[in-house]
Amino acid sequence: MTDQAAQNSVTLTPGLRAALFILAAVASVWLLKTGTAVLLPLILAVTLGIVFAPMADAFNRAGAPPVAGAMAVLVIVLSAIVLGVFLLYPVVAEFILRVPILWNEVQDAFSGLKSTMQSVGDVQEEVAQTLDPDNTGEISAGGGVQVPGMHDILAYVPSVAAQIMIFVGVLYFFLLTRTELYAFIERSSAALSGAALYRAEREVSRYFLSITAINAGFGCLVALMLSAIGMPNPVYWGVAAFLVNYVLYLGPIAFALVLTAGGIIVFDGPMSFAPPVLYMMMNMTEGQFVTPSLVGRHMKVNPLLIFLSLVFWVWVWGPLGGLIAIPILVWLRQISKALDTGRTEMTAPVHRTGGERCEPEAIHGPAE
Repeated sequence: MTDQAAQNSVTLTPGLRAALFILAAVASVWLLKTGTAVLLPLILAVTLGIVFAPMADAFNRAGAPPVAGAMAVLVIVLSAIVLGVFLLYPVVAEFILRVPILWNEVQDAFSGLKSTMQSVGDVQEEVAQTLDPDNTGEISAGGGVQVPGMHDILAYVPSVAAQIMIFVGVLYFFLLTRTELYAFIERSSAALSGAALYRAEREVSRYFLSITAINAGFGCLVALMLSAIGMPNPVYWGVAAFLVNYVLYLGPIAFALVLTAGGIIVFDGPMSFAPPVLYMMMNMTEGQFVTPSLVGRHMKVNPLLIFLSLVFWVWVWGPLGGLIAIPILVWLRQISKALDTGRTEMTAPVHRTGGERCEPEAIHGPAE
């Protein structure tokens, strides 16, 4: 019987393991891309639930029932989102109104390049007339940009409403039942404890709140700096700097490019590059000195992992993916450390002293 069981068992070679890992990774990416309508609000809600879970614990310690704590956090999060939308709406609306004006200014600033391109176009037309004097070639008609109508906009309303319901429901029930969820994971996993999950939760919350405070101060300094050199609408630039700073590396680079275009439009000569240069100097100072000092070395993550995580999540889900990329990476880092610790302790040798059996020290420590 033992020999037959051994024959029936499947031995996974390193090549087979690698193939299975690649297939699982491809299937996961395909699922994330195709299931965006459901998975994006779900994972976003769980991420925000982990970030604001200590706030729910504070309500519980104050004597409030779990339902009240979860509902209070839900109201706070939704109020912050609605407030952010109302604050950003004038900025976005004014930007949309200014797009034609900015486009005209960009055309004037690059009039020389435009003249050169026009000359190239004239040469191409002359060559085309020489090669095809009868003009028998078919010329495709350029179609304009189709503006979505009210019917198209209303078609998205059910999908958006469903995503909002998923987000609200998952956030509320995660905050309400996460204690039972962590206990179930602890019972199901021999290497992962509930205490480790709570520690990972606190690390993510600490990171997100610290980064929010840093970004708020950084946005105020950017607004003051741009106001000092005479850049129009410095408050709007400061708000944009605050938001893009959540997306490390990619956000500041994109903002510097936009700021460069704005500087070329507003200023003349070398002064045109003063806004992006000053911004990049401030960003490098914040990234090299301020963030490591306030966030702490214990949450330091490999920069390559940060960049790859940002690229992956931005590619999958756009700006919202970039927002949750770092919290997910911090959480996975803490969980990986807990799993490594649990495996080490489970495989540690058992010592006997005086005939008594001494087990390895348990990892179920008290909450920090």
